[in-house]
Amino acid sequence: MTIDRPRGRRGPFSALPKLGGAGATLLLCHPGPALAHVKWFSQVVNCGNTPMSPLEVIGSPLFLALFAAAVLALCGVFVVERRVLQRFQAIQQSHADWKQLFNRHAAWLLRLGVCIYFASLLAHDAEPRIVLTPELTASGGWVPIAQALIAGLVLFRRTVPLAALGIVGLYAHGVWQEGWFHMLDYVYFLGVAVFLSLDAVFGAALHYVSFTLLRISAGFSFMWVSIEKWLYPQWTFDILERELSGITMGLDLSFFVMSAGMVEFCLAFLLVVGRLSSQVASLILLALMVAGIPLVGLIDAIGHAPLMIVLFIFSASQNRIGYPSEAASRGADIGHVLTFCAAVPGLMGLYVLCHAAAYPSVREWLSLATLAGLLMALPLVWRVGRIRHRLFPMRQRHWQVASSLTTQSA
Repeated sequence: MTIDRPRGRRGPFSALPKLGGAGATLLLCHPGPALAHVKWFSQVVNCGNTPMSPLEVIGSPLFLALFAAAVLALCGVFVVERRVLQRFQAIQQSHADWKQLFNRHAAWLLRLGVCIYFASLLAHDAEPRIVLTPELTASGGWVPIAQALIAGLVLFRRTVPLAALGIVGLYAHGVWQEGWFHMLDYVYFLGVAVFLSLDAVFGAALHYVSFTLLRISAGFSFMWVSIEKWLYPQWTFDILERELSGITMGLDLSFFVMSAGMVEFCLAFLLVVGRLSSQVASLILLALMVAGIPLVGLIDAIGHAPLMIVLFIFSASQNRIGYPSEAASRGADIGHVLTFCAAVPGLMGLYVLCHAAAYPSVREWLSLATLAGLLMALPLVWRVGRIRHRLFPMRQRHWQVASSLTTQSA
């Protein structure tokens, strides 16, 4: 499918600004259209439409140039990060001390944030009412009742699992209303629900598990949305042309949107695998979201509130994935870059495969784009399998401790 594109002094993190080259500069100058959720504002969104072929995206000289720049930038980030941590051991010790303090209060902070978020949905009483995110709406008295219950139950540790179950229920309503493919953008809501439940039931015994699952779900959501900017560029074009035409300064929209997607993907990747860079990436994403609110409006603030709270937590906490002892070695840095090289085409291929599964048709399943998506996803699956011991925190000792605590409490 062919899309008609409109015309239109040296610090430890000195490598970070290289991300995306000029695209990063555009994103930092104009955060609103870059990180605003296009499904909330675009008038041409239709997940049932076939996305662009991943071969068409990857074959673009602009995409290849941005991808090469991103790989070089990440290499620089990991090298600088490793040298800083090796040279300044006090940084690691201060992180360890702060981690112990912050972990005791992170869940409480997120619970308070969830309460405020659902209270804001209650206060936004326009009909039809927002259920979970701005494009998910419904009429009827059950919506404010469910939101009020979640806002109240999440404040008390004993009732947090019920509030988490309510969040999952609202997510399930979104799946029923818009389809599971549409709701893949919002996997972080499930991460929030799991995080709160594990903390309420097991406490510190499963902090590694809960924090890591929350981080992976948030990072996946950011990456998934960045993939949409490449495979459905017309959605973002619509917003830029109708509401924010002046901010591109006459630059080509394809360059603007593709660059924004690459920068967002890089920041999300660092959010998942980085050490100090994970905290920097969290702060950048949080700052971009906050800076975009005046451009896009209050609805953007409401819709992104839970994710902004999660980013704040990550900006102040140590990344459990990035800090194993072996992660300071040169080999781990190279491994992260290889994972990134597999993740960009792999998630693009997974996106195409998920679309074909969500909207099945013989024509799409037998298309060259779907076959390419399968071949692109396989290296990512293989790579994740190789590093699953670091990405997925299902360590036996954590579950043994949690099980013993559960048995004692019973």
